Amino acid sequence: MNALRRDVTILGGRFPIVTVGLAATTLIVSILGANVGVVGAFGVMAPSLVWQGQVWRLLTWTFFEMAPLSLIFACLIFLFFGRELAYRWGPAGFLQVCTGIVVGSGIVTCLLAQVWPRLMNFPYASAWALGEGLIVAYAILFPTRTILVYFVIPLAGRQLLILTFAGTLLFGLLISFPMVVPHFAAQGLMYAYLRGYSPRMLWLQLRARSVSWAPKRRSHLKAVDRDDEPPRWVH
Repeated sequence: MNALRRDVTILGGRFPIVTVGLAATTLIVSILGANVGVVGAFGVMAPSLVWQGQVWRLLTWTFFEMAPLSLIFACLIFLFFGRELAYRWGPAGFLQVCTGIVVGSGIVTCLLAQVWPRLMNFPYASAWALGEGLIVAYAILFPTRTILVYFVIPLAGRQLLILTFAGTLLFGLLISFPMVVPHFAAQGLMYAYLRGYSPRMLWLQLRARSVSWAPKRRSHLKAVDRDDEPPRWVH
């Protein structure tokens, strides 16, 4: 565990080893996927394959980013946004949240495929779903910190959230809406997690409401009239 708390210096900047490892793994796996066909075939997520029992694809699909520019920016997001989040959550917490977001968005996509057949055989391989989830987390946890989008547009907090969602929506409308389903899922799951809407919390709230909605039982006991002479057994 102590090894996960180390920092690595890259181009004069210090980054947690967990974020460097995430960026490096994405870079290496993407290069292998582009040059070794079996790697991509083994890791890409298609809901139909997941429903056949190939559940490892719920995690491996996030390590593939085939567009060079998108791959570079995804790795930069892991390094710079991930650095602040790793310091905030700790290395183990950072890895747990990233794994939960990736697997959770994959599960949501596979469940939607049951009612939207077009998703069933759609191949998903993108690091950007996790990257967008990290941007959402950064915007919520550090709402006053301003970043320069494309080194020009200053955005912070709610503005960054809106831009992330709007950019994903525009991409889906112009290119392929089924392609961005796990991206929306990742953003929504991260937002819900940071706002306290965990499955356990939702279950507890549901239990509390079910108790409050339960009909009150009428008691068969009767109140004693205090004006009468008290019973002999009262001392």
